[in-house]
Amino acid sequence: MSEGLISETNIFVDLDVKDFAELIQQIAQPLIDEQDVVQEFPLQVIKREENFPTGLPTEPIGVAIPHTDAKYVHRNRVTIATLKNPIKMEVMGGMDDSLIDVSIVFLLALGQSNKQLNILKKLMGILPEAELLERIKKGTREEIYQIAIKEIEL
Repeated sequence: MSEGLISETNIFVDLDVKDFAELIQQIAQPLIDEQDVVQEFPLQVIKREENFPTGLPTEPIGVAIPHTDAKYVHRNRVTIATLKNPIKMEVMGGMDDSLIDVSIVFLLALGQSNKQLNILKKLMGILPEAELLERIKKGTREEIYQIAIKEIEL
């Protein structure tokens, strides 16, 4: 694969959105434009999130890793967004519908499940790193891209 998982066009900094649905519609648009995903990809991500929340109560910044089935994906991509104001999201695997404030979102568009596992492993490696999360949250598009290439790109 000549194109990497992450490109600067799929990094969004300091987005001002009111909720998860608006966020996903906005950050999935370049994926649709580039035909990396099918047209209904954002809707499928939103639907999946309702049943299988992906919010993670990481410290000091809440993170979410939304994704959907591989059948909606043509090319593997990871989109990263930092939010101006956090959005409320349900905690992954939460039994009590507890909500957390999420300020960093890694939207995964991955075609093969083994690829998903590899990327999730890499993400799980950086999520406990408070200092790295701070750098992503405060970073420019270029800075986030450099971190992502180093930490996530396979």
